[in-house]
Amino acid sequence: MDYRQLICIKNVRTNRYLSVDPQFRLLANQSHPYLKHKENANQNEIFQIVNPTSPDFSGPLIFQSTVMLYSPSLQMFLCCAQNGEIKFQTLAPTEALTSKASKLNIYSAQNTKKQLNTMDDVVFKFNDTNFMICELNYLVSWSGPNISQDSTWKVQKANCPPLPDWYYQRPNISLSYLQQQEPVQLFLTKKEERKPIGSHSSQIQSIYIIEDILYAMMGIEGNYIKKRNSSFEYAMEPHLEETTCDVSLHQLISRLIPMCSQRDQIEYLLQIKNKFENGYVAQALCSCIRELMHKFTLMVNQLDQEFIQGDLTLQKLWYYLQPSIRIIDAIHNLVTQTKNLTGGALLSKLVDILNNSTDAQVIQTLQVILEKSFVPYMKQLNQWIYYGKLDDPFEEFIIQEKKIQKSQLENDYRDNYWDSRYTLRPNQQPKFLEKYSEIILRTGKYLNVLQNPNPPFNNHMIENLDYIVKNQDFSHIMDAFVWSNEQIIQLLFEKENLIGRIRSFKSFFLFFEGDFFIHFMEAAEQELVKESKDIPKEKLESLFDLSLRNVCQNDPYKEDLTCYMEQYTTAEQIYAYLNLKGGEVIDHRPPRSSKIKGAEGFTIDAKVPWPSNLILSRASIVCYQILFRSLFNLHYIERQLHDAWLGQKQNRLSGRAQVFYKQNMLVQNFLHFIKSYLYYLSYDVIEKNYTNFEAKLKNANNFEDVRNMHTKFIDDCLNESMITDTSFIKTLNKLLTCALAFAAQIQRQQKQFLSLQYSQQKDRLSRQKGLKEEINMASSQPQFEEITNKFKKEYDTYFKEILSYDYQFQIISPGFNDKVRL
Repeated sequence: MDYRQLICIKNVRTNRYLSVDPQFRLLANQSHPYLKHKENANQNEIFQIVNPTSPDFSGPLIFQSTVMLYSPSLQMFLCCAQNGEIKFQTLAPTEALTSKASKLNIYSAQNTKKQLNTMDDVVFKFNDTNFMICELNYLVSWSGPNISQDSTWKVQKANCPPLPDWYYQRPNISLSYLQQQEPVQLFLTKKEERKPIGSHSSQIQSIYIIEDILYAMMGIEGNYIKKRNSSFEYAMEPHLEETTCDVSLHQLISRLIPMCSQRDQIEYLLQIKNKFENGYVAQALCSCIRELMHKFTLMVNQLDQEFIQGDLTLQKLWYYLQPSIRIIDAIHNLVTQTKNLTGGALLSKLVDILNNSTDAQVIQTLQVILEKSFVPYMKQLNQWIYYGKLDDPFEEFIIQEKKIQKSQLENDYRDNYWDSRYTLRPNQQPKFLEKYSEIILRTGKYLNVLQNPNPPFNNHMIENLDYIVKNQDFSHIMDAFVWSNEQIIQLLFEKENLIGRIRSFKSFFLFFEGDFFIHFMEAAEQELVKESKDIPKEKLESLFDLSLRNVCQNDPYKEDLTCYMEQYTTAEQIYAYLNLKGGEVIDHRPPRSSKIKGAEGFTIDAKVPWPSNLILSRASIVCYQILFRSLFNLHYIERQLHDAWLGQKQNRLSGRAQVFYKQNMLVQNFLHFIKSYLYYLSYDVIEKNYTNFEAKLKNANNFEDVRNMHTKFIDDCLNESMITDTSFIKTLNKLLTCALAFAAQIQRQQKQFLSLQYSQQKDRLSRQKGLKEEINMASSQPQFEEITNKFKKEYDTYFKEILSYDYQFQIISPGFNDKVRL
């Protein structure tokens, strides 16, 4: 047994297996998890033993070690309480490593220090005090005072059926007697001792040799042909320094004896390899070789019958065994080279051996073995490329699955689901399937998305197995791929209306539904000036839904939209996005802002159903949100500047408009920059890229191309808009902050000036005269000119910095500075 291996634990007294109940308590269940529900992803009867000092260590597990018991399905550690109760709890990695409550010692019931093997009796001890026991109500507690049957457990592998106890307790039944681990001294009595074979005539020697050879071919030692010590090697009179056999006879039998040794080695290696954990392919290989060895046994019986009748000579025996010697040698070579291989790796090695063979009978034999061994692998391949189902309990198939639930797509900010749920397993990739490996992977993934497909192939690969293996013709995989790709494209574009959903994203996230946002900004203007944490969520959602229903009645996906207040600034979100993508942003991390205005924190989200969320994934939605927040902030600041400009028009009534000339020009400069940048984003970046994207999307005939096209569209929009360049966005945010502050300053100024219009003076001339006096008084203040000059200086500084990006971005965005340059 090794650390991190999937195991189940059985109590010796009750023969019940440990399980975790809904309250995370440990109790004894009724059956082995493999037999109960091998296909269930949430198996609470499966555990891992973890090394506390090195959690990722996967080496051998030794008795008297301090360990932790971990549940992979719950992602919890076993912890003990002071009252003797033990439960599984969620612990942080550092907390789990340092907490004494999660550590227990594993001992052998015989108090020995050795490597833990399957079916060893073990006990678990907490904090060197009490033992873990199974109580009468089948609950497991930490209250065992000593070692008993209640506190004794057996650790078994969870991914294969359990073997009966006699398999381990009676080794001779499992053919382990073929190789003794320690030399056995045989003491013969005087009656059992035989004369050296050389004391007989050549004819008698020949008879004795034939009899012993026939015994040795069945794995039984004869009178003169015996094994050397504890090895598989047979020899003539091995107890003597030199055999007394006739030289000519000895030369002949020396060619036959190696076959007997190889036969015993084959039986021994088959016994090792035919275990459940070695997988279906290894079991099929062993089954086929056993059939061949059975035929070999029948041949030995026929030879024995001929020997009894007196018709078998040593020369005849040599003649009859010529084909068997080559075949046994080939089988021995095969099982020796594939001893530690399983699944696809085993098949690859088998094909290599077959291709390097030249003997016709050996090739025919290996061809039969390959066909039989390939059957379980072909069934897995058939299920995968025709139905998208993966049944691989022994991890021997070319595809491996990572347990990722569809519900986790909502939090998959790295867009890992599609690329990580099913991946290639390189060490189990047959060489004859290498050129089809990517096709096999994609075919099964497409069918897995379709769910319960009805392929038109009717198990073509199973029915034509002989032809496929003999000619190594797997071209039919391409037919399955083409069909599955057509089905998923049809599902996305016809049933799911992917293009219509992307257009909806464009309308809302990329501001091409302008009337909606004008309506929303007017309705939520009083809320957007507040800090985001002070804005009632219910009121914001109500205003958002009202604007949707009034303006976007015809959009079929408007019900999927929601709005909320983000707790991070746009710059912080961009920083997080670049970190997820591996961008170089360490030196440009924005400071954490504790106060975020509603206009800056407001964002929208969309619920995308399966399987459209494979294209419009959470990572893609984050990119849309970055673009949306940038556009929304620009439109909001533009609206504030426009309101400030409207207020300044009232100053004409005073006859002192020249006093506000600098302010008017600065407002126009800000407005011109923002409108130019918005025009550039909307038409030179988003509309241009979207037009190209949709044109390509309508002609797409491959699912991977659709994903790549959409990803490229989003990346191009972010890169060409320069939003993801941290140094540029830092300068842009400074300029926009300056513009917003200047607009707020003018609006406060105008409120002060225009307050005279609502005074008690009803005469129009009197109000105009009072306004003129108020303006003259305000403009005569020294800070009036200073504030305007301050904003003008900041604008000039930031604008020059933005223009300095002309050379840096002329390849990415050649039209940008032409739009913003005054």
